[in-house]
Amino acid sequence: MEEIEGLALEYQVGEPIFTKEIKQQVKEQFEAASNDSFTRTVNEYLRRLEKRGVISKYDDGIYFRSKETKFGRSAIDKEKLIKKAYIMDEQEDEVIGYVVGASFLSANGFSNNMTNRREIVTNNYNVKKPIHKFSNPPIIKKPKVPISKHNYRYFQLLDTLRDIGQYHVLDASFYISLYDYMERERIDGFKLLGYAKKYYNQKVMHVLDELAEAALDRELIG
Repeated sequence: MEEIEGLALEYQVGEPIFTKEIKQQVKEQFEAASNDSFTRTVNEYLRRLEKRGVISKYDDGIYFRSKETKFGRSAIDKEKLIKKAYIMDEQEDEVIGYVVGASFLSANGFSNNMTNRREIVTNNYNVKKPIHKFSNPPIIKKPKVPISKHNYRYFQLLDTLRDIGQYHVLDASFYISLYDYMERERIDGFKLLGYAKKYYNQKVMHVLDELAEAALDRELIG
């Protein structure tokens, strides 16, 4: 199957290649029947590409585009691996996870709190293989509800607010920044409140009450 090599070459150097992705692409493009023989054929061609140095094996079911450098074979891009395994299902164009906590606060300008371990809430919370070789893997958590592109910003924010006390950012400027963030990301306050009431505790509700007061003050000030 020269087509499999063509598909592999479409990936960038370092980019993870999940075996299941290749199988799905072959199945869709060539209307191949998905059976044991098909699975063995795809696996065998991927092993051949590995022997030829076109791709390298990272773990069972995970390859990546690689090339020879003066320091040896190039490595897998760990950030892309995390994103593909836990954050974004690129084949389905669907969000499946999000970063929370200190990393989220820092990335969005709420604070300068840094952490040496990211926290990721994901539908793939029970999938550990992609990161089990990491020296400092992110913390993987189960979501309250299945994550999608339609709800992830709400639960990302609420999960962070649930533990906000440990980050020592609760002051007037934080609530203004939070208000601006919601405006920027088009987060509906009523929808956020609905999720909070249904899935979260009173600590989160208290933070939202403070946010509402700050928003009202801002509107009155103009």
